[in-house]
Amino acid sequence: MDKDKEATIVVDDGPEQEKYELLKEKLKYKQAARENSKKIDHKQVRLNIQADALPSKTFFIMNALAAVIAGYGLLSNSAAVVIGAMLVAMMLGPISGIALAFIDNRWLLFKTAFKTLVLGVVMIVVIGVVLGLININLPITHEILSRTQPTIMDLMIALAGGAAGAFAAVSPRLSVAVVGVAVATALVPPLVASGILLAHLEWKHAANAALLAMTNIVAIQISSSLVLWMAGFRRGSDEEVQSNVLEFIKRNAMSLIFLLGLGVYLTFNFLFMLNKQIYENHIETTIAEQLNQHNNLIDTVQFDRRSDMTLVRVVLRGDLAPQAQKISDLNQKLKLDPRGKPSMVQVRFIPVQIIQAKESPEFDMKKVEAEQLVQP
Repeated sequence: MDKDKEATIVVDDGPEQEKYELLKEKLKYKQAARENSKKIDHKQVRLNIQADALPSKTFFIMNALAAVIAGYGLLSNSAAVVIGAMLVAMMLGPISGIALAFIDNRWLLFKTAFKTLVLGVVMIVVIGVVLGLININLPITHEILSRTQPTIMDLMIALAGGAAGAFAAVSPRLSVAVVGVAVATALVPPLVASGILLAHLEWKHAANAALLAMTNIVAIQISSSLVLWMAGFRRGSDEEVQSNVLEFIKRNAMSLIFLLGLGVYLTFNFLFMLNKQIYENHIETTIAEQLNQHNNLIDTVQFDRRSDMTLVRVVLRGDLAPQAQKISDLNQKLKLDPRGKPSMVQVRFIPVQIIQAKESPEFDMKKVEAEQLVQP
């Protein structure tokens, strides 16, 4: 029987039919097992990675289109458009080329892939700046700001995405294109967001968005190198270099040091954001308990961090304005901010006027009814 062709057994209906059906299923299972156990074609995988790492016209055209689509998705605050833009992105190729260059000790491949990556990053950021200038009157959206607070969780996501992309690249039965889309999602939007923020002269936010993109690039490269190393990509053959941890660390020393530094910084950033969120939730809960009384309802709470304190601005709607002594007592109950500075409340009271017909009966408004009135 030809192993590349599907097994076929022709029999007449009879008492032995069930036995033959079982035999057919076993043959199909063996064929599926052979298909699933195909060995990695190291030569072909190397050629594919090298081709994707070249600074080709296709690479720049597709990434430019992805940047434009992602940019307008960010400006319109549409997560669906941002994700859809990644269907045409091609940022995984040069990163995989750098990963292969490190584990294969190929300096020429590294220079080519690094050049492609830098040119692609610069092009995407420039497109972001241009889109930001063209649409300078549009406000900074949540989709943009969400990419200006990198944490250790972003690093973990990038590590997993890079591993998935590398595994798809070496697997005979998986398509790297689908995984490349998922990986590109972590690269193109923060780069475009950085460009848009640069156009708005938001230097700090732009730097944070660029840091997120850099974190993703390094994490994807490290995890890709690890997967390729485990798959036997070590300077041409499995026999030439032994698979040991020290050799892998040696070949990826620069990336690992950079990744370690990013990991420490992002961990502290995550802990700071977590403490800030806990602090703000505590403040909002305490203020709500004290001020949501007598048909009064808190509209908004804003935190204004100053050098000597954190000013908590509260917009309160209702029938009866709180007394200054009540605000003073409230300040004593609030915890210190994450810097150890006091928290001070400032209330802006908006009176609510009840208007009804003369023939309407008099009644006391309940808290639930007051909440329904002030809801937008």
